[in-house]
Amino acid sequence: MKRIVIVGAVFVVAVGGIIGYGVMNRQSDQASSSTVIKIGGVFDTSGDASSYGKAEQDGANFAIKQINANGGVKVKGKSYKFKIINKDAKTDNTETASVTSNLINNEKVSAIVGPVITSGVQAAVPVATQGKTPMISPTAGADNITIQKNGKVQPYVFRAQYKNSFMGTKMAQFATENLKAKNVVIFQDNSSDYGTGITAAFKKAYKGKVVDVESYQEGSKDFQAVLTKIKDKQFDAVVINGYYTEGGAILKQMRDMGINVPVIGPDGIGDPKTAEIAGDKNTSNVYYAAHFSVDAPATKVATPFAKAYKKAYGKEPSQFTALAYDSVRMIKAAIENENSTSKAAITKGLANLKNFEGVTGKMSIDKDHNPVKSMVMVGMTNGKESSAVVVK
Repeated sequence: MKRIVIVGAVFVVAVGGIIGYGVMNRQSDQASSSTVIKIGGVFDTSGDASSYGKAEQDGANFAIKQINANGGVKVKGKSYKFKIINKDAKTDNTETASVTSNLINNEKVSAIVGPVITSGVQAAVPVATQGKTPMISPTAGADNITIQKNGKVQPYVFRAQYKNSFMGTKMAQFATENLKAKNVVIFQDNSSDYGTGITAAFKKAYKGKVVDVESYQEGSKDFQAVLTKIKDKQFDAVVINGYYTEGGAILKQMRDMGINVPVIGPDGIGDPKTAEIAGDKNTSNVYYAAHFSVDAPATKVATPFAKAYKKAYGKEPSQFTALAYDSVRMIKAAIENENSTSKAAITKGLANLKNFEGVTGKMSIDKDHNPVKSMVMVGMTNGKESSAVVVK
């Protein structure tokens, strides 16, 4: 009888110890996880927008690394570390919605950086709204992504880049004031609001004459017939409102045809892929709207960022890298300004962000969740950046 009691006692103690050890471990895990703020990254690292997505993922990762190395995020005297969980949206709207849902519902992220392009953001908005999770896109430019159909602001959607209409307006200003172009021909990608929206804003602001507007679809490769049609018209510049894939093809074919006037484009042209497609010799007298340039630092933090990034990655940061870097830092600023890590506080902090000193410019978020800041027009010669002008 004694032996049974003793064995039973030992068993109870052992089980109690195991349970106690498990509880302690869970408490330890909870304490550890309570000092971590999860951020989701929705980047197109494959598909048609992969060049942008890879650059943005690098920028977000670099920001996380720097923030954590410099003491993390400070809230009520406590230090938190960021953890980023990246998902490839594959330049596919269905996939974008799916990975956004996964990050919010399974990974329990507090905020999302991304998606990369306008259509991706539009696919992710319902998911972010349902999950009450703030989402800041580094590069989606369509005017309507932060606005609901009823005219009210999308409560959980923000962006780091200026909207397309602002970009089109400043491109027109540059064409008039800097290039002295009195007549232009416009090529526009009408597959999305990106090309058509920039064109509409450009035409509204441009002081000269728009000689012709030629539309094309995403995936178009042969522009010979259209270029032959416009070749003998009188124009001082060509505006290409689209992305680098078609933009590079237009540039190559027009230069091969002897059309050597200046070319102006939006940020979608501002990628090394443009010169790869067009050829370095054809990528001269080309100007594109940019959010960041090493040659025209917008704030005092821009140059240190560029140097540190080049040391880490062995290359200059692109404007897309810089915008994603700023997006993460904007989330950090929102948390610290509100002194809270909750999703509601981050949302409020982003909406109220004022005079934030980013590497892409000093900015404040307006009532429609858009940043107010200046723009840079970068010039290209032989496929390389050769000039940068701030357009205020």
